[in-house]
Amino acid sequence: MHSRHRRLRSHKLTALLVVLIIIAGIGGASDLGYLALKSRADQLQAELASDLQAGQSELEAGKTLLTQANSEHAPALVAQAISSFVTAKADFLSASQQADDSRLLRYLEYAPAVGDFARSRHTAVDNIAAMGAALADAGQSVSNLDGEIIKPPSSGEAGRTLLTVLNLVQAGLVTVRADLDTAQKAAAKVDAKVLPAAQQATFLKARASIDSAVPGFAEFERLVPVLTDVLGGNGARKYLVEQVNPAELRAGGGFIGTYSLLQADHGSLKVIQSGDAYDLVNPRPNPGQPGFIPQPTPYREIIPQISWSFVDSNIYPDFPSNAAAAENFVQPRIGHIDGVISMDYYVVAQLLALTGPIDVPGYGLRVDTNNFIPQAMSHDIAGDAAHKSILSALAGILMGRIASLTPDAWPALLSMLNGLAAQRHLQAYFNDATVQGEIDRIGWSGALNLSSASDFMMEVESNYYGTKSNYFVTRHYSIALVRSGTTLRHEIAVDVINNEPCGIEARTLYKANIRLFVGASAFSTSDNLVAVAYSNPAPPNQTKLLDGWLFVNCGGGHGQAVFDYDTPWPAQNSAAQEIYWQKQPGTLADTIHVTWNSGDGQTHTADGTLSEDRMLSVSSAGVTLSAGKPAQATLPSLSLG
Repeated sequence: MHSRHRRLRSHKLTALLVVLIIIAGIGGASDLGYLALKSRADQLQAELASDLQAGQSELEAGKTLLTQANSEHAPALVAQAISSFVTAKADFLSASQQADDSRLLRYLEYAPAVGDFARSRHTAVDNIAAMGAALADAGQSVSNLDGEIIKPPSSGEAGRTLLTVLNLVQAGLVTVRADLDTAQKAAAKVDAKVLPAAQQATFLKARASIDSAVPGFAEFERLVPVLTDVLGGNGARKYLVEQVNPAELRAGGGFIGTYSLLQADHGSLKVIQSGDAYDLVNPRPNPGQPGFIPQPTPYREIIPQISWSFVDSNIYPDFPSNAAAAENFVQPRIGHIDGVISMDYYVVAQLLALTGPIDVPGYGLRVDTNNFIPQAMSHDIAGDAAHKSILSALAGILMGRIASLTPDAWPALLSMLNGLAAQRHLQAYFNDATVQGEIDRIGWSGALNLSSASDFMMEVESNYYGTKSNYFVTRHYSIALVRSGTTLRHEIAVDVINNEPCGIEARTLYKANIRLFVGASAFSTSDNLVAVAYSNPAPPNQTKLLDGWLFVNCGGGHGQAVFDYDTPWPAQNSAAQEIYWQKQPGTLADTIHVTWNSGDGQTHTADGTLSEDRMLSVSSAGVTLSAGKPAQATLPSLSLG
């Protein structure tokens, strides 16, 4: 008992001496006791900083290896990433344990003059360590999930589907999110101001990785149930796939020449039917017969006696309306479908880059990513009736190849489809409202003006003369914007060159119905087009319509459509204005030249292409063209930022 009292008294005396030495040091004394204590404190700080820095370095190494493993589809790098994360956790925990076990640090925390100072640093070390350890745990979990995605299938896993992996990932995400939440809470308890400058940068970088990772995982969690439904995880689904021909451009991307019915059943994808789109049309009723529907567009001037049908259903500027029209026409013939997907031949060419060349049985054709479009067009322009049969035969084989891609190819596939959707070569609509909401959010839906911009425009051309002129047509947009007080004047000139060789097919005149959709606030509208005899459908809500005919001769003929209109300059934002410019499906990278006069005597210009939606911004500083909303549609990836 006496020995215990002596030890306690000794500890108290030691602590008191430490306090006196620190106070003396603060007061300017420089005796040997202070110097010794300062040396020990400096050593402790150096050791803690070393462990924390080592942990952060291993954490960064693990993240880099994980990114590299994904890009190279290298499972061996995943194992190395896990090793780095394990080491990182050990380093972080070592720092925390050393701080907690330090008698010197405990004594400093009791000192009246420096106690708060010492405690704040001890708290920072513990919470930085807790944050780092939780991030390291998340890194290990993410590595395990990524390993499942990119590993090549074994002999018994040939039938492993994306849905199988998604279910596995979804279960693992619970652990990852819990680790990230732990890291986020620990980071919030750290006062970065108490850290040395060099350590502040390290801590802020680690904290930023949490902030960037959390939204990605939240997005993944939001998307997985949608993909599960689309892939038939909640029961078999059947989708109509429109294979549209942009060489005969229509509002929805091109003439619907062929189709496929795609069945998704618990992750397995299968083409169950395909053929000529007219198979879902004929026989069509004649005028006066039950079911006859006059063409609801200016196309009626060219084919007044032919009923509106599936092949001409994509007449609207937005894909949801086109999909609804297609469903109404085909469901009486093929039964219930759960959605509609539109893809043009640019999609097929890109998919062939993933699958490799495909032999089309019965036709002696071998198609690949480079020759598919020229071969398809040569048969089409020559009027070869077999070209649709070739496309139908290819559809089933191609979809089978895509469905059997190994997991390591899925990230590339998703990235490719995302790019095609941004360029509006791929559009999707699903009847389930939850699924469709997610498709809208990621920019795959082809819906109109998803950004709800008040100043909006979209030029739409429909080739109603049955030619393949759009394979040869080029166009250039000249946009002149002038501010005059509270008004912004728009002049849009569309120069169209028809380079189709004359006589290459029965008709080579480019006879296009051109529409310009603008925001509802537009006024003083005019155009130079030939008036239509039969109106187009009413424009969608919050838009107005200018339209007419443009005729452009073959052999390099030139035509120009000119539109003029005004919009109010926003009073609440007198310095700048934005115009959302939506791209028509089926077109390529048409060139753009913009001139902008802000009303102060200065003229600014910008050039670009309409390869995807654009945001056109004007202000006193100048004019810029940037990517619009769909170009930002990205499928989530598993990473730690």
